[in-house]
Amino acid sequence: MKFGSGKSATYMSGGTSDSATDLRSFLGEGTDISGEVKFTEIMRVDALISGTIISDHGSLLVMERGRIKATIKAGTVEVSGIVEGTITAKTSVRIHPTGRVYGDIFTPTLIIEQGALFDGKCHMVDGKEKTPVEAPSPVSGKGSKSVD
Repeated sequence: MKFGSGKSATYMSGGTSDSATDLRSFLGEGTDISGEVKFTEIMRVDALISGTIISDHGSLLVMERGRIKATIKAGTVEVSGIVEGTITAKTSVRIHPTGRVYGDIFTPTLIIEQGALFDGKCHMVDGKEKTPVEAPSPVSGKGSKSVD
């Protein structure tokens, strides 16, 4: 990802930078936002956000100093700070060792690294729909949309 001076930095999960993963938004420490935040590509958060965070396919990076009390809907979410609220991610959610998530997660892929904390329920979704993956019913053998 790139930001500011044009110098490259690596993506939190260790990938390399290219034009498709350029950092477009940065909310720095000392910033306090309440309301709805929308972004398109990659947003790095070192701030406090309460409310709603929305992106159709973008990546939300909650850094170690980031604190979010919100409903999150994004393409991918990586947490190194604290998130309180529901996370819905079309691709994946990764909780890094310093990350803390308190709330439910809806995603096809969940990665919890050693040392991370997750207190909530994970609902595995297929990425195309926002409903749980169909599981065979033990009685009828047909799929069921309920996972609870």
